Amino acid sequence: MKRSLLHVLLLQFVFLFGTASEAHQNSSLSAQGSPATYDVTSFGAELHRLDVILRHKPSPAKISDLRKSLPSAWNLYTPEQSYTISTEPLQAQLDARSADKAAAWIELLLGEIKASHANPSNSVAAQQELNHILAGPEFAGVRPPSALQLLRARVLAWLNKMFLKFFKAMGQHPIGAEILFWLLLIGGVAFVALWIFRFLSGRGSMARLNAQSPMVTTRSWQEWLRRARQAANRGDFREAVRSAYWAGITRLEDLGAVPRDRTKTPREYLHMVTTPRSEQEGLTGNVREPLRLLTLRMERTWYANHSAVPEDYSDSLRQLEALGCPLE
Repeated sequence: MKRSLLHVLLLQFVFLFGTASEAHQNSSLSAQGSPATYDVTSFGAELHRLDVILRHKPSPAKISDLRKSLPSAWNLYTPEQSYTISTEPLQAQLDARSADKAAAWIELLLGEIKASHANPSNSVAAQQELNHILAGPEFAGVRPPSALQLLRARVLAWLNKMFLKFFKAMGQHPIGAEILFWLLLIGGVAFVALWIFRFLSGRGSMARLNAQSPMVTTRSWQEWLRRARQAANRGDFREAVRSAYWAGITRLEDLGAVPRDRTKTPREYLHMVTTPRSEQEGLTGNVREPLRLLTLRMERTWYANHSAVPEDYSDSLRQLEALGCPLE
């Protein structure tokens, strides 16, 4: 309401001073009546009455009568504030030859009054919409700075101020500035040299590691089979299938069909027995299909996160038996 009425007063100001010469010429015809008092509703009705009169193209005599009937000002009272709107701009527009400018002025003022009257509900809706937007997760971290953040900012500002004073003082002494320059240069070179030394020494220590040394299995196939049975007894068939798979891998390590290296992936183990070297052909010929079935079931239940049923566990035990693992 307040914002729109300020627009009204601004509009009045523009018309008043934009037509100062014309108003001066018609000053003798300006109304001399006392100001009229309105609220928002009655003022809108008065403007509407004037708008209807001007829209019907009144004669010069009626325009003269209308100008004489206007008060010197309109006093408008609202819950927030009181306003005084001079009728002098309207009187200046009421020309005997045409009332079009006056009609346009009335329509603009009437539009502003209607808009200001509708503003409160719009403002409430806009405020509610703004509150809804600000309640979103993207604005959760937007808040005034905490006491710790303010303290950190003050400390950084103080340190920045001290450094500026220090460098300014050093700049006033050429020898001191030169010493500071060389100290900073030596410190930078030393830092880079230390970083290069640590990088090269780290690479050397990594190179000394035996990358070919396999990871030795810590459990036997019997222990893996025991873990599989324990998992099946408590209803965890995904773990039972996984343990049965590693029991089969451990059995193949014992047979020499695959190396003792647990850094290999299931697909790499399967590739070893699917495309063996010539000396391994006799070791891997009978284990390819059991290992393939074990691998597919373990990947489906463990890596693909599918549920496992007792039949999956039972079939895994059959593949273990085909790999040469006695189940009794």
